[in-house]
Amino acid sequence: MYSRPAWPDATTVHAALAPAHAVIEERRALYRLGLDLLAPGHEPVPDAQLDNPLFRFRIGEALAGRLPYVDADDDLGPITTELPAGPVSIRVATGADANDRLAEAMRVIQTQSLPGRRPPRLLTGDDEALATVAAGLRKVREVSPALADDLLAHVGLLVVLDPATSGGLISASSRLFPGLVLIDRPSSPYEVAEAIIHEGAHVKLFDFAITRNFLGADAAEGRVFRPSWSSAAWPVEQVLAAFHAYTCLAQFAQDVERQGEMSRLGPDSLLSRARERATEIGRWLLGEDDALEFDARWLLRTLMCDETGPGQLSPVTRPVLSGHYALDPLLRLARMEATGRVLAGRPGDPPELHWLDGEAADLAVELSQAPAGKSLSEIGAERATVLGALVEATLVRAAPRGGVLSSSDGTFASEGN
Repeated sequence: MYSRPAWPDATTVHAALAPAHAVIEERRALYRLGLDLLAPGHEPVPDAQLDNPLFRFRIGEALAGRLPYVDADDDLGPITTELPAGPVSIRVATGADANDRLAEAMRVIQTQSLPGRRPPRLLTGDDEALATVAAGLRKVREVSPALADDLLAHVGLLVVLDPATSGGLISASSRLFPGLVLIDRPSSPYEVAEAIIHEGAHVKLFDFAITRNFLGADAAEGRVFRPSWSSAAWPVEQVLAAFHAYTCLAQFAQDVERQGEMSRLGPDSLLSRARERATEIGRWLLGEDDALEFDARWLLRTLMCDETGPGQLSPVTRPVLSGHYALDPLLRLARMEATGRVLAGRPGDPPELHWLDGEAADLAVELSQAPAGKSLSEIGAERATVLGALVEATLVRAAPRGGVLSSSDGTFASEGN
């Protein structure tokens, strides 16, 4: 029932947008630069901390201007057990102090997703549940190795909930704590495997959203989708997340069917309905894709086998005058090894972060090495459109010949005086 050859492989589509290792590099760079801007002089943090959902929550809230950044003891090492999952290891909350360490996260998630209930508690010290999780990680890689590896790379912490407090929740993830996956106490490896695909798709999409052009917030405002199987009304952000998750689940279902193991799925499994739901959601999104930015439209249309594709981005038409141009001296640049993209950060309340691609990235780096700026003729008239885009974003400013930008307010200091 899932044999239609036209459905593309989600792993291949993801890699065409950005390979998993490149997305992880860029995500870590974003949090690293964010920390530098929020807490200048802060000692560097290791990759394990950059992947920590609790740390990512604190950085994310500060970058969004909702909370001030404060250091906190959120080291996951003492409260987790690492389980092998192919090329990565998955941290599972198992320690006696896990409930205390994750209490704030559970409270925030409860307020966001489970209003009116008490925050769920973690199930720790349950060796049988941990063994089922380990078996589920083996199962998902046995059935769909490429898809599992693609999604597991984005999971930072797996939490098993006490069923007495979970309120019937099967699995969940939260964009406020990216990389955190919650599951109810599993009764079979396939429950774990399906939850990993479902929630792994969500956390991967979040990493795409913070490193690529995905959602146009203004255009999406006020639009809702009402699925045929529910009375819920979903905003565009949730619709896109659901479409992506159901698409990945449909591919997993195809692999499970190929294994002849559909009968092993539990009564709450969504696999038999995943392709139908992905198609319903995708068709609605295709009619509302002006609410999505370029990369999200490309992902949607590619996964839906819609060959029209998103239109090219409109070039900046604001004319660039002859003169000298210099990079804002307050900008900090970080170039990505895997893709050559550049992350530009500027102090502020909250700080600003900008992703630059292609010629824009090259020009920003070039100008960073020329404090006095460069003339339009030195930059090249053929790059005037790229320069104009950087000027529009106020990352580059017009500078008088021989002058050096001294601050982001556009004042100048003369050289040699």
